[in-house]
Amino acid sequence: MRFKYSTNSPTQNEFDSLPRIPITLTKDNFSIETKGLVDSGATVNVLPYELGVQLGGVWNNSKAII
Repeated sequence: MRFKYSTNSPTQNEFDSLPRIPITLTKDNFSIETKGLVDSGATVNVLPYELGVQLGGVWNNSKAII
């Protein structure tokens, strides 16, 4: 597969480009459209905290086991 390389901000130059794919995150009846970073060698997926909060996620009683 081929993915388009882009930056997060117009102020970044082409050397800061990374492969990104548009995704829709959904929890219950709420959805957020965003872009996800493509990392075919990753063993862990990471969700930015701010997006999790927007989706209604609560981490107060959770600990990550990596």
